[in-house]
Amino acid sequence: MKKILIAICLLAATFSFPLFAQAKSELPAEPIATITWWHYGSGLAGKATEAMVNDFNNTVGKEKNIHVQAVFQGSASDVLTKTKAIFQSGSNVGLPDLVQLDGSGVLDIRDSEYLISMEKLAKQDNFDLKAILDSARLSVTYKKEMIAMPFNSSTIMLYYNKSAFDEVGLKNPPKNLDELATASSLLKKTDDKGKVVRYGFANVPTTYELIVWLGQQKAMSYLTDMENGHTGIPTKVLFQENGTMVNFLTKWKQLNATGSLENLTSDVNGAFASGKVAMMVGSTSNLTTIIQMVGDRFELGVANFPMVDEQATGGVNVGGGALYALDNGSGKSKQTWEFVKFATSAEQQLAWHIATGYFPVSEGTYSMDAFKTHLQNNPLYGVAIKQLEESNPELQGVWIPSAYQVYYAFQTGILKMLVEDKSPEETSKALEKEINSYLQDYLRMNQ
Repeated sequence: MKKILIAICLLAATFSFPLFAQAKSELPAEPIATITWWHYGSGLAGKATEAMVNDFNNTVGKEKNIHVQAVFQGSASDVLTKTKAIFQSGSNVGLPDLVQLDGSGVLDIRDSEYLISMEKLAKQDNFDLKAILDSARLSVTYKKEMIAMPFNSSTIMLYYNKSAFDEVGLKNPPKNLDELATASSLLKKTDDKGKVVRYGFANVPTTYELIVWLGQQKAMSYLTDMENGHTGIPTKVLFQENGTMVNFLTKWKQLNATGSLENLTSDVNGAFASGKVAMMVGSTSNLTTIIQMVGDRFELGVANFPMVDEQATGGVNVGGGALYALDNGSGKSKQTWEFVKFATSAEQQLAWHIATGYFPVSEGTYSMDAFKTHLQNNPLYGVAIKQLEESNPELQGVWIPSAYQVYYAFQTGILKMLVEDKSPEETSKALEKEINSYLQDYLRMNQ
């Protein structure tokens, strides 16, 4: 009997070991962490966003059990509205792990208890922030901390109809507003009845343009105090006391007096691409779209954003949008950072730049042979990059309360000056009063 028991034990041991080994090998893999990203990429940017997310999910994400779910939420203002609604509920339930916002939304998120600083995530990973372009990094820096990751970064530049330039004998694009007025006068075309069929230039200045036209003066100037909102909540505008607005409006009124300025507030791209306008200013992110819209109608040219005058040397600022990491209670900030790191890598920023026109935020992209070859074959894409390299990196976009009200205040105020023939001094004072009232109202409501 004793021998039988020993035999049974040996038999059990023989079969239990491989069964145990098999069970160990079939232990379930680490659960997949799903990262939700709210974005506003549409058109070419939407397709590029989808390609980037798919690339991550099939490579790094697959390796590290991370899956990014990109959710289109409409325009940048729509993304902000939906994010703010959750913030105002007093809970982080329903927040995404990552959100894409433009400059108008920064004031509503930068002091939130649910914001996870990108600089903090980078330090946890020993990631050197010098890998990010200085001007882009500073564009999302608040009180000396990089609170977001620059992503769809852009600058503003001049687009011009080179064929129309050749037609009237213009060899070079205008470098300042005086030259812009002269060129616009030459480019203006009328029919037999005197109707204008081609304007020289189209624009009604808003915050977007004025950050630069005012900021590039006096070596470098801010539109508001608190360094355009990067060190605190702005309390007042500075353009009246430092004279930058009056100087700009004087030049703008002279341009309008030529009769070659089309005061368009919408579909400027369409007017330009159809040949109804010979020059416009716009984001670098429009370049790929404009190239497609123009097609074979005329030869496209791009150049530096025109300076107000020869003394305005500050250059241009970085605009566009950035990625913000949020605490929604899931504890997936490390996985979120893995995707952010991937999206802003040299290789991905090259692909993103080619697909959209946004300039690369990764320093590594600029040393890639593929990037250099791309610029050689597509020189238009290099103009804005060179312009940015020559600009003061301290000139940054404005983070201001009531951003949309301020935007339209500039637009309507400048149009009113032209239509009612008001003086630059009167207009500057009126704009100062109106915008300061928005700032003071915000401060009173948020004491």
